Amino acid sequence: MNLIEVMTGSVVFAASAGSSLQLWALAAAAAVAEQRQQEQMEQAEVVLLRAETSLRGLAPSAGDCTAAAAQLLQTLAAQPLAPGLVRQLEVSASGDGVVLRLVVDGEAEPRQRLYAPAVLGLCATVQGGGGGNP
Repeated sequence: MNLIEVMTGSVVFAASAGSSLQLWALAAAAAVAEQRQQEQMEQAEVVLLRAETSLRGLAPSAGDCTAAAAQLLQTLAAQPLAPGLVRQLEVSASGDGVVLRLVVDGEAEPRQRLYAPAVLGLCATVQGGGGGNP
């Protein structure tokens, strides 16, 4: 075997080893990114569970559901938030509930929940429709 064959073989070996290492590095980086994304999704679920737990611990208000919705809004705004999550709070379209949206970095759709004070037992609901016979 002459020197040219040895040099050519070592160059091919070095190139294939370098390419293989790059592929392994890309695969490892993708796995780490996926793991981080999964952890952020789990943190979003923990925030949603913590929010519901704290809302269920609120004392019922004597007012209507709109006043109780304001109480929900304040309670949810005071909840701690994990890094990588963005919280968006808004009053529901009917005005008697609160929509909590959690945006996770890298996810197209936010996680969201509608919290209604009547469902949580925080306000008095109107019984019956009032249009029926006694």
